Amino acid sequence: MKRLTLAVLAACISTGHAAAAQPPTPDAAAAPQRIVVLVDEIKAIRNFPVVLAEHLGYLDDGKTTVTLMNIRDDVSTADMLKDGRVDAVVAYYHHNIVNQAHGIDTEAIVTLGVTPGAKVLIANQAKNKYRRPADLKGARFIAGGAGSSKSTVANALVLAGGLGIGDYTRLGTEGKEKNVEALRGGAADFVVAPTPEGDVYEAKGVATVFADLTTVDGTRQSLGTLFPSSTVYMSSARVHAHPEIAGHLAGAFVRTLKYINTHTPEEIMAVIPPEIVGKDRTAYLKVLKEEIPMFANDGRMPADGAANELRVLTAANPAYASVKVDQTYTNAFVDTALRATH
Repeated sequence: MKRLTLAVLAACISTGHAAAAQPPTPDAAAAPQRIVVLVDEIKAIRNFPVVLAEHLGYLDDGKTTVTLMNIRDDVSTADMLKDGRVDAVVAYYHHNIVNQAHGIDTEAIVTLGVTPGAKVLIANQAKNKYRRPADLKGARFIAGGAGSSKSTVANALVLAGGLGIGDYTRLGTEGKEKNVEALRGGAADFVVAPTPEGDVYEAKGVATVFADLTTVDGTRQSLGTLFPSSTVYMSSARVHAHPEIAGHLAGAFVRTLKYINTHTPEEIMAVIPPEIVGKDRTAYLKVLKEEIPMFANDGRMPADGAANELRVLTAANPAYASVKVDQTYTNAFVDTALRATH
């Protein structure tokens, strides 16, 4: 029956009538035996909530088994969603904006992270010149490629200061040691550093924190709104055809976020398996403590944060101006899950 439902859905999509598809029958809407979730690098610290959800037993409920798959380089995520090889993806929210701009409808069903999980550090030799985002005209940022998450953070900070993204210079990143040399020698003024990379520049004594975008308060203070990052998203057609999948995943990750925000880092690390933590448990715990504030959330997408992220992305690429931001996420399944937990 599941194969038949997918075949009918595919036919609707191919003829452009997916929106007019009939509601699923009770049999078609029955909970699937298996849900496949693709994770954008499962061992990365930013994805510890996924590992936590699995090892807390929140993903499997006795009827449904959730299989986690690590991201692949040979097949695009959008294609894997489209042809049903995976049911959902754990990756950053901006993918939904990019997908919609390319005519691929996906939507975040759970928002895990609400901050970029990064710090913007200023070279010590530039601290007297740049004191706030409004001062950033002419600044030189080590931020990687034009479409990288680091560049998006730099763009967001400059725009928050009332400037345009053409008002600063973006420099490529050539490795931490060369970045250190550039900051120390005056060739760069700022570096965008995801957790835990920023510690290197502070430890070397070449830079200090200018904007802490790991915490909710720091992100609001620097960018004006929250800035959604890690999400669980699905194709909109899949959400329509199988809302029980979205509901199951929302329930699991709402519970996981609640666990993260009501337990100590030590208690959280105790659940994460040794192959993820690694041999240096002290080092992992330090990074985990820095990453946890990124997930100070209940699973809902902040509407103003999503709108601001679209604004930042559109400033860099006008092709995104056509995106309808309210179609890139839904809070409906999380709201249902939250009501069930109260």
